Amino acid sequence: MKKVLIAEDDVFIRDIAEKKLTDAGHEVHLVDDGNRVIEMLEQVHPDILLLDLMLPHRHGFEVLEEIRKSERFATLPVVIFSNETGMVVEEKAKDLQATYFFKAMTGTGELVEVVERILA
Repeated sequence: MKKVLIAEDDVFIRDIAEKKLTDAGHEVHLVDDGNRVIEMLEQVHPDILLLDLMLPHRHGFEVLEEIRKSERFATLPVVIFSNETGMVVEEKAKDLQATYFFKAMTGTGELVEVVERILA
């Protein structure tokens, strides 16, 4: 069983993603505040992070920058999981070495496929 940390403040999106990933056999942990993502990484030690960009108190890109500078989490697969899209956003995600960019309101079946493909 793989551990997934979902950093998402939208309850509807977070709940759907949690249910789909749990139903697929993953252990899912949740965080809804940008300031708490690193703390949750330390506690949970997930196999993958689904990271929203528009989090309260700290933007997802700031969190991703810190993750990539950390020896402990530098290689952690991070899927940007956000409705904030566009060329500039997707280029920044690429520059910060996000593993994948996923539009949060895309079909959740595809989300499970992406997560499982990355974790394989």
